[in-house]
Amino acid sequence: MINRKATRIAAIAVICCLTAPAAVLAQRTKSSLSAGEQRYAEKGLKDNRYFFYFINSSISNFGTEEEKTLFREAIRRDMIAQILYLKFLFHESFVEIKRSQKILIDLYRTVLKRDIGMTKDLLDDFARGSIKSGKYRSKHYLKLGYRDVTEARIFFKMADHYRATLYSMRLYEYVKAIKDAKHGKRYAFYSKLESVSPDDIKREWGHFPFDDLEKKITGLSEEKKDYYAAIHYDNYYRARTGKSYYDMIWENPQLEEIPEYQDYLGLR
Repeated sequence: MINRKATRIAAIAVICCLTAPAAVLAQRTKSSLSAGEQRYAEKGLKDNRYFFYFINSSISNFGTEEEKTLFREAIRRDMIAQILYLKFLFHESFVEIKRSQKILIDLYRTVLKRDIGMTKDLLDDFARGSIKSGKYRSKHYLKLGYRDVTEARIFFKMADHYRATLYSMRLYEYVKAIKDAKHGKRYAFYSKLESVSPDDIKREWGHFPFDDLEKKITGLSEEKKDYYAAIHYDNYYRARTGKSYYDMIWENPQLEEIPEYQDYLGLR
């Protein structure tokens, strides 16, 4: 009797030993999955802040209605992702982050085509005067501007050749292209300013205060004064209107227009 009882206890102990690790493993797996989704969502939200910053001035200063519509949709998707993240719905948050980034990819490609074209046109317009002036520094700035156009196109192509679903990696390459396009515009203005400036005074145009440089740039052409001013602001990631389009959307996002928003509100 005693042996039978001992045998039963031993059997129960073996079963507990076999089943307990499985239960613990299941719990650990669920926790690990949640932690992984949280990390993905957290990184995605951080990346999006970066992506919005770099394209914000281009949309605010030169964006068409179609581009502003896309930008608005991307911002609102990101805002929903932030709300879901705060509700600990990390998977749903990451889904909205990816939707936002997919929209941003289409927007970046459209804006970059225009920005690279604007930079090339600006350099071409100033090239004749630069060469005619015979000034080394003016021609050097011109050369640097064309170099930036070439590099912007390279980053553009690199981003296009990434796997389509690697949204974040593609957008980071587009960011590099935006930087180069803006640098190219700066060098175009430096080249023009150097070509029309007196020979006896050395100027480091890159060290000029923003407002002083704006006066110099807008003074190059009365006809294109406003256009040059808008480019100058865009080169420094500023909205000429004072309030950027991104800030305007944040003030009145109208999230209820997003079909999934009401469904998300009911999630716990």
